[in-house]
Amino acid sequence: MKRILSILALIMILQSVNAQLKAPGVEWDETYSFDKCNVMKIEFYAKGNELMRTLDYKTYYQSNGENFSITSTNPKGKDRSETLIDKKHEVAIQTYKSGDSYMMCNATKYKMPSSEELKKLDLVETNETKQIAGYTCKKYTYTYKKIFGECWITTEINLSNDYGIFRAAKMSALHNTLSVGGFVMEMTTEDAKGGKTLMRTISLKNNESYTADFKKVEMTTAINKVNYFTF
Repeated sequence: MKRILSILALIMILQSVNAQLKAPGVEWDETYSFDKCNVMKIEFYAKGNELMRTLDYKTYYQSNGENFSITSTNPKGKDRSETLIDKKHEVAIQTYKSGDSYMMCNATKYKMPSSEELKKLDLVETNETKQIAGYTCKKYTYTYKKIFGECWITTEINLSNDYGIFRAAKMSALHNTLSVGGFVMEMTTEDAKGGKTLMRTISLKNNESYTADFKKVEMTTAINKVNYFTF
């Protein structure tokens, strides 16, 4: 309960600050429509492989367009967060809902980093393969500081990793890109203390209509542009 209250307090502070700093030139559409959906799940394990928490993710995207939206929900609760990327206006819209009520709505301009600024995660290829959601995937391993893990990638599907688990789990915020091409279907991270996060794809290219409606939403805006991969 204390953690929830702390999060809500932080959201209110951020709303208050942003409300006082309305940024000029930050634009967005009243509604966004999507017709495709990828489904993913993230599981958090404590030492001893004890499952602590699960989050369900969906990435909505457009058959004829570039915009996409990542939504996450807690299966045991009513909280829902969304990050929508508007490529036309180069803006990210982040919202947080508790039940049917918006607790936070913020629009931020983003900027694409240069090739020199990109952070790349080096992967080590293995000979292992397995099927994930009907696609043949190859296993890669990696080590990053005190974190290590594995990454399962397929070349049988032509999709941007913006639409998959790599982006939904915010791994791209840390690494931006990978040293090999292909679509990330599954990824794990483990730390020296025994904690583990399993990020996996459930299904891809589902036909599902979804509309994000911001007509009656009180939107705050951020002053400064943020790196595209931060969201």
